[in-house]
Amino acid sequence: MSIRSSIIFPTLALIASSADLVRAEDFSFASLCAQARTIAAKPYAEPKQVLADFWKNLTYDQHRDIRFQMDSGLWAKEKGPFSIDFFHPGWTAKKMVTLNEVKGGASQPLKFDQSLFNYGKQKVPAGTPSPPGYAGWRARTHLNTETYMDEFLVFMGASYFRAIPKDAPYGLSARGLSINSGLPGVSEEFPDFSEFHLEKPEKDSKTLKVSALISGESVTGAYQFSITPGPETVMDIEAEITLRRPVQQLGIAPFSSMFWFGEGTHPRPYDFRPEVHDSDGLLMELGSGNLHYRPLETSKDQFRHCVFTLEKPRSWSLVQRDRSFASYQDPEALYHNRPSVRVEPLEGFDLGKLHLIEMPTQDETNDNVILLWEPQPALEVGKAAKFHYRLRWMRDPVPSGLFTVRATRSGNPVQRPDQVLMTVDFAKPLQPELKVGDPKWDDISKLKPAVTINQKSVKLVHVGLTDISMPNVDDLPAGLGRSPTLHMPQVLRAFFVLEPPADLGDMDMTCELLDEHGKAVSERWVYLWKK
Repeated sequence: MSIRSSIIFPTLALIASSADLVRAEDFSFASLCAQARTIAAKPYAEPKQVLADFWKNLTYDQHRDIRFQMDSGLWAKEKGPFSIDFFHPGWTAKKMVTLNEVKGGASQPLKFDQSLFNYGKQKVPAGTPSPPGYAGWRARTHLNTETYMDEFLVFMGASYFRAIPKDAPYGLSARGLSINSGLPGVSEEFPDFSEFHLEKPEKDSKTLKVSALISGESVTGAYQFSITPGPETVMDIEAEITLRRPVQQLGIAPFSSMFWFGEGTHPRPYDFRPEVHDSDGLLMELGSGNLHYRPLETSKDQFRHCVFTLEKPRSWSLVQRDRSFASYQDPEALYHNRPSVRVEPLEGFDLGKLHLIEMPTQDETNDNVILLWEPQPALEVGKAAKFHYRLRWMRDPVPSGLFTVRATRSGNPVQRPDQVLMTVDFAKPLQPELKVGDPKWDDISKLKPAVTINQKSVKLVHVGLTDISMPNVDDLPAGLGRSPTLHMPQVLRAFFVLEPPADLGDMDMTCELLDEHGKAVSERWVYLWKK
């Protein structure tokens, strides 16, 4: 007998929540914003959710054995464009959220339903109360095939969410908000998406619409997501945020990613794989249109915190640039296919600081990279602030037409341990692409690298440029580099030798390729070297 048929479970109504403040018949995003402002004006109250000890004490394997039945998903039986799965609380997922379905302008609670789950080998003690709510949710659609509804979006844990484009595994995570992330000696606060309103889509809709309430000790707010999955999964996000009290650092459009080691990491962990990371670079598109690229890196036992002050930026992206399987040698994790994400600011991003925080990590199981936008001036307590931005979950950004940073390496010149040799590989295009017409490699005879070092005590000994295009082509499988249909990248290596003082622990540097007129023909490589 199945557990569901042999044991009678009492059905509990959802606990009283902030959803009670909004009448279902007149729900709208504007009303959710008003609700958030009302909550922000009151003292913070910890949600009172009672989860039975049996569910709290589930082990990893026990919790993993509980599976949502896909054919029972919200809207699944109607064969519409989207279906919603729910997550069962337990193990580390002890916090629960309030879920609502919006139909015809009315929002109705979705009470916890144990019949939606297959409990596998679980022996649930008789009389164990059902959880009062779900731990989170995920969305499905026909992303890759017409025969199967693929999972493409997950909201679970604090304000974390992840999405994927077509033909990609999950990678880095986004958050609704971050508070005091990566500040030494300061506790980080994790506000929660505590309430969701899932709008039932029309039969031919390509966009899933969701509204959410976010709440924490220092902040309350409302979010509206319009999510369109595809080759790029695009999220249009509107948010209204109200601070309850001052915070040292408020992060808008924050991300968490993982970078354990790459081609330039020293010393490299003892691992069979050449590289392990979900993202390997930060690409910034300034208000002027100039592109700056900062490779990710980690330093053993050291935090790396870089702050970029930007005025009306056009975009910024956390990218996975290295798409070669040979760079990772991991057929299970598929790091070479991890998605990139581009942030396009639309409102509320006139001036601010983009924080890149890179923390040391012992392995690949922890996200150790944080990226966030801190608006300037800081938000006023009690005053609602609006933000509007777009996220593009993608494989790679659209080619810019410039030489693109491909790899960064460093070391010592032969028999000169007092000097540092840096190499930066630029490629155009970044990956092989289909030929259009008869494309030619650029004439690079008049190009030169322009190198800057912020520390005046550092001596720039030598700068050079070499063409390594043919060695890169010859390294490909036989015949691919001579394909009549593929345009192979032209790869240039800028290299320079630095002589820092013996007591200098770090160097800020840039490098870009200039033509004979002093015009940049590449992205600007921006790097923080640490001893």
